[in-house]
Amino acid sequence: MKKMFKNLILFLTLILMTQSAFCYCLTYDNLNSIVKTKALNEAKKALSSYNAEIKVNIQGIPKENIITRDNSIPKVEIINQQTTFNPNSYKRVVIKDGFNNVVKVININVQTLIYKDVLVANEQIPFNGEINNKNTILAKKEISRFLGNTYSSNISNFIAKRNFPKGSIILSNGVKEKSVIAKNSMVDIVFLSSKGLKIRLQGKALKEGAMGESIPVRSNTYNKTYNAIVHSSSEVIVRI
Repeated sequence: MKKMFKNLILFLTLILMTQSAFCYCLTYDNLNSIVKTKALNEAKKALSSYNAEIKVNIQGIPKENIITRDNSIPKVEIINQQTTFNPNSYKRVVIKDGFNNVVKVININVQTLIYKDVLVANEQIPFNGEINNKNTILAKKEISRFLGNTYSSNISNFIAKRNFPKGSIILSNGVKEKSVIAKNSMVDIVFLSSKGLKIRLQGKALKEGAMGESIPVRSNTYNKTYNAIVHSSSEVIVRI
């Protein structure tokens, strides 16, 4: 009886060894490393124009081993759930064996962290305060929430449209160019036509304006209001 029991144990052990010889065990650490590398490479490709330091955090991979039916290294594919890049995105991880059979599908969250030297307030800058190289510095910050809305060099002739606490990132939608024309100041209104006709009249600015900004002006001659583009500190242009 004991001999029969020993033979049974040996037989079962041989079966398990035979099966394991034709399987592959993908550990949590291996899968996490593969997915992180793929996600990081995708992010670097999408953000290549930013010249930034990029890191990724992966959430959602179960802490378990995944067994395939053959001994070849499994294929790990990442399928994007979104068509455009998003620093906080959901993706699908598909794991296939050597026969291209789907072994497991996992939904994950990929958080992309983007570090870059950007313009930062070196001291508190109040609303309508001037922004210059004395109250700002370049510092490395995580900017994933502010893509396309930061400065990589010093700026001048700008004022704040909001309060910037010390250490905060200077955002392009939070500043505006200094006005070169004051409200109620006298200006030259230059009327330009597509055929080259040019007429110059004296007028008054009804609103302050920065270079390139559209402001309302009123001509002294006809007492009529026009929308004009600020061209200099004393001249605006009206296209006719």
